[in-house]
Amino acid sequence: MQLGSFSNAVYTFCDWVARLAYINLLWILFTLSGLVFFGFFPATIAMLATLRQFIRKNHPPVFQTFWHYYKKEFLNSNKLGLIIVAIGFILFVNIRFLHSTSTNMSSFLFYSSIIISCIYFLNICYTLASYVEFDQPIGTHIKNALLITISNPIPSLFLIFGFAAVYFAVTYLSGVGFFFSVSMLGLVILSSANLAYKKILGKQEKLRTSPS
Repeated sequence: MQLGSFSNAVYTFCDWVARLAYINLLWILFTLSGLVFFGFFPATIAMLATLRQFIRKNHPPVFQTFWHYYKKEFLNSNKLGLIIVAIGFILFVNIRFLHSTSTNMSSFLFYSSIIISCIYFLNICYTLASYVEFDQPIGTHIKNALLITISNPIPSLFLIFGFAAVYFAVTYLSGVGFFFSVSMLGLVILSSANLAYKKILGKQEKLRTSPS
């Protein structure tokens, strides 16, 4: 019985490794097929949507699922990407400008902009997770992601440490980056978002059951 459980665990682990590697390669292929700029966000959404199916213990064909979401979300995901890139560019220019000045006020604004940029990075991750989880307007995804970022520090810490772990794995383990980097980051994003959703549902349940 124990041997069977161990064999199942090994099989599950190997299955997940193979899926992550395959999805990572598909992400690279479809990003390049969209000339990088137009392919990045559709490929990222397709990757997250495909991973979401496996997290939910569904087992659809990987390529067909990835291709389905890539085609379906090509235009809308690029609209979302345009908003993300535009805001990120504004923050980047603002930080570079403040860094080049030397007044006390500019130093305060510089570090404030760094903090805002970190919050924005977390907001991007939750926005992408929300996009593949819920059928809502883009503005609603961004607003809800910001609320999650501000009100749920533990999932955000999990997200940060997860990204750090992937970074060190990619840096110090040869070959990991090409086969697993993006898909592992996607897994971290979805896992952190699911943790945040569970905490929100738990808080809502407490409010419903608490005596008025």
